[in-house]
Amino acid sequence: MFVDMHKEAGDLDAWSQAQTYLNIGQFMLGVASLGIDATPMEGVDLDALDAEFGLREKGFRALVVVSLGYRAADDFNAALPKSRLPEAEVITEI
Repeated sequence: MFVDMHKEAGDLDAWSQAQTYLNIGQFMLGVASLGIDATPMEGVDLDALDAEFGLREKGFRALVVVSLGYRAADDFNAALPKSRLPEAEVITEI
């Protein structure tokens, strides 16, 4: 139903991309709970991925890449303090 609705509205690509990013967020939370590091990557040659895996012929196309792995035990970045805005600056209670 939603696919047809967005096809008719002419924004299927944008809607599909938003749905993909929502799923990637959940995927990354899931693998993090298993102790696996994940990083989404853009700026990759998505056309090359489409060609390599024959995605277009199957009715698909690549939107983003997510790398998975384990950080090195001596990764100094992992222990560095993170820079975050204060909660009051990010959240507005209504």
